[in-house]
Amino acid sequence: CGQVAILHNGIDLDVFRYCTEQRDAIRRELGVGIDSKLIGHIGRFDEQKNHMFLLEIFYKIQKAVPDTKLMLVGKGKLEDLIRQRAHELGIVDKIIFAGIRSDIPYLLSAMDVFVFPSLYEGMPNTVIEAQATGLPCVIADTITSEANITGLVHYLPLGETEVWAEKVLSVIKSLPPEQEIP
Repeated sequence: CGQVAILHNGIDLDVFRYCTEQRDAIRRELGVGIDSKLIGHIGRFDEQKNHMFLLEIFYKIQKAVPDTKLMLVGKGKLEDLIRQRAHELGIVDKIIFAGIRSDIPYLLSAMDVFVFPSLYEGMPNTVIEAQATGLPCVIADTITSEANITGLVHYLPLGETEVWAEKVLSVIKSLPPEQEIP
């Protein structure tokens, strides 16, 4: 009998490979300029995913780098509240509410950084998938260290949105002018 290897939370790397053509196509579809930075998040609109905190982070980022957009992928019971808060902060026009999509690998290719400030998680597949496309990830320290497979993950404690905004901005500034991911 042959040996069996079990890969927990394994993903198909061919599916989640970075694709320049798809990056360009998705960014055109979403109206994101080639020089704009796109911050991404994938998760249902639920308390656990901490979208309100993410909006506060993005608000600070927007003040520093106005040519930045936030893409929120997902649906959920808190979506209307998230939209309302984005409107109150004056950033709703800089947010792409993408809904539920079947082209997640392409959306990940279109992003410049993945931000995931969840209050609690098991093993978040979206963080693993983001890393598979070469995306740097800024995530909450409430998430297991096992999620950092590539070294592209930056962990931060929940609390100060200013610290998160500074980290995301430093990641964005460290990207090549036209992000080239292997």
